[in-house]
Formats: sequence, C-alpha cells, structure tokens
Amino acid sequence: MKAKALFVSLFCLLAAHVFAQKPDNPENGKPSKPNPPIPVEVFAGSKGLNFQMIVSKHFSPASRFGFFNVTNFVGDYDNNQRRNQYLAQSFLTVDVWKGISVNAGVSMNYFSGFRPSAGLQYVFANRKYLAVVLPRFDLTQTRNFETFALFEYKPMFTEKWGLYTRIQGLYNRNMKQEFHDRSYVYLRVGASYKNFQFGVGGNFDFYGPNRINENSFGGFVRAELF
Repeated sequence: MKAKALFVSLFCLLAAHVFAQKPDNPENGKPSKPNPPIPVEVFAGSKGLNFQMIVSKHFSPASRFGFFNVTNFVGDYDNNQRRNQYLAQSFLTVDVWKGISVNAGVSMNYFSGFRPSAGLQYVFANRKYLAVVLPRFDLTQTRNFETFALFEYKPMFTEKWGLYTRIQGLYNRNMKQEFHDRSYVYLRVGASYKNFQFGVGGNFDFYGPNRINENSFGGFVRAELF
C-alpha cells in the first residue's frame, strides 16, 4: 500500500508539473507534432459487443509531454456478468527519441484490478501505416508484464475511399506466479470512407494458465474523431 501511495503521489506531482508548464511557442524552433485522431470502434461479434477507444495526444504541438489511453470493454448480449470484461490504461507520456516515449500511469482491468504501471511506447505513423507497441509492468502485487501492439495498413484508392486492415494483440503474464494471465489477437479488414471504416473481423481470446480459447466473429464500424 505504501508503494502504491508513493507512486500515485509521484504521478500527481508529474501531472501538476506538466499542466503548469507555459504553452510551447511554435515559433521557438521546436518541431510541431501531428494531432492524431481518436479512433472509436464498435465490433458486433458472435460472443458479445466490443467497444474500443484509443487516445494519443500531446499537450501542445511542440511539447514532449502527452497522454495515452486505451479503453476496451466487451458486453455480453444477455448481460452475463461473468462474461462482461473491461480494460482501461491511462498514462502520462514523455518523448525521449524518435517515436519512443516513457510512460507512467495506471492500469485497470477485470482480472487483476487497479494497479500503478510504467513502461515504454513506440509509435510510427504515416498516411498508409500505423504501428503502436506498448510494453509495461505493473508496479505492485503480482507485477504482471504486458505488451500491447497494434498495426494498421490503410492505403487510399481515391480521395475518399480506401482499404482498412488491422492486427492488434495483447499478452499479459503474471510474473510472480509465472503463468499466462490474458492474451488476445484482433483482426479487422474492410473499407475506409473519409474518416469512417467498416468491415468484418474476428477476436481470438485466451484466458488463464491453460490458455482457454474463445473466438468471436462479426462486423465492425469505426470512426476517427478529430
């Protein structure tokens, strides 16, 4: 409990320092960073409804400091409480070198609860490709190690229409007891129209030390909010 309280205190102090900074002046020579959209997706699968939102923003165009959040939940159509799932991670980020940042924040999910967490993040983005890799450690209790990764390929065929594909994965391991805790692979393929995407996909989930597998197939609708 002392370690958790100390971490939360340090996290709050860092947040206060970031917000207290004077706004960066785009004329001071610092490179301006792009303002990425916020993707929001609803996947209607055979085993439940999946919602996901990812936020990755800098506090100002020239700032090294930013915020990253991924929120994901699965709701059972019959509201079976044992099948409802959620995952939320929120981090303050500090850019250190060419798409690599150091992250510190909190993680909360249905299988390990609320824990302070820290790690690294790598982001590469252009018009056709997006890659995000986020390895992190829980700083208390079982000290789970987790890696979240997302890769998109989205070429445009006309000014408005294009292809949208994504592979997304997560692997979480209990380091104290040395067993697999949770992992998944999500696949999406479809069409893109302006800032909207839609198509078909599959979720491949694995649970616990025995990697119990459950798959869900269906369709998705996605929007990139600016």
